[in-house]
Amino acid sequence: MDFNDLIFPCPKPSYNETLGGLYYIDEQICGQSVKNSNELKIQNGTIKVTIGQNQPHHKVIKRRRIVTLLQLEQKLNKGIVVFFHANAEDLGMCKSLAFLLGIDLDMASISIEYPGYGIYKGICSSDTMIKDGYQVMEHIIKVLKVQEEKIIIIGRSIGCSVAIEMSIRYRKIRSLILLSAFTSICDVIKENSFFWLSKLVKERFRNLEKMHKVVCPTLFIHGKDDNLVNYQHSIELMKECQGLVHIELFEGMNHNQFSIESHIISPIKQFLMKIK
Repeated sequence: MDFNDLIFPCPKPSYNETLGGLYYIDEQICGQSVKNSNELKIQNGTIKVTIGQNQPHHKVIKRRRIVTLLQLEQKLNKGIVVFFHANAEDLGMCKSLAFLLGIDLDMASISIEYPGYGIYKGICSSDTMIKDGYQVMEHIIKVLKVQEEKIIIIGRSIGCSVAIEMSIRYRKIRSLILLSAFTSICDVIKENSFFWLSKLVKERFRNLEKMHKVVCPTLFIHGKDDNLVNYQHSIELMKECQGLVHIELFEGMNHNQFSIESHIISPIKQFLMKIK
């Protein structure tokens, strides 16, 4: 069973189309319509039907608009922070964090919305989140002309899963930053006293199984007071990383309450100084 509503609890949109910095990436989906080649003839008062094979007729192009938030575009020449936000929030809720990350790291910032969240129409799933992530990364490299080595990928909570997937394909990125990461969705469900439910939910985001493929410099940040995702998840994930890795565990930080400066920005800046 999917239990998508449980895994992806889309919040009430915190923004609309007037939000400054909205940036749309169009994905073209090409297909073909089919022309029926059956023929109808009337001969000597008798109707005869000749049944032929269906033939491709013409291309049909559909467009799907991926919703993102691009901030500090003037700093693209210095690089870009790609931010995948947490569950139960949308672009409007994470705009300030993404902006401050760009300001303090002196880079542009782009945040990716998930289908069904905010103004992005659609149904969310792990597959669509990852597919959109790939589309955005390709757009950054090919259209915005940002070198892979100047890209920092940051994920928070469920966004860590997409960030991990991106870092596996784009191995030359400057760094991967994981905030409150988890080993797998079912592990989180089990630990929150829903063991029976973990047996029914379809597993997705198998982060622990994939971490050995991550070779870029990786920073883990987790709160010791996180009652939703225990900080041991980050420790287990860190053990599997193949590249340079560092972890910061903070007292007084939980899953959704933290100091942007002392818990997020400061450790990221210190880590980036080490890997120069």
